Amino acid sequence: MGSELVCKSRALRQYLALDYWKSHLDFEAFRAKYQVERERFAQLVAFEGLLEKEVLFGAYYESDSGDENDIVPA
Repeated sequence: MGSELVCKSRALRQYLALDYWKSHLDFEAFRAKYQVERERFAQLVAFEGLLEKEVLFGAYYESDSGDENDIVPA
């Protein structure tokens, strides 16, 4: 559905990336479809020294429909 990049601290060069998906299945489909490209991008970022550290803060689901059929167990 979209992504946001938020600057947490210019001085410390800290950013927060937020990605939004309609469902967990959409997220997994994206990861599978673009796996090779994601790996190439990760290698480029590492090679260029553009990323010092990456931390996953978490993920959560929000649904008004009450339909949990698209949520994949952890």
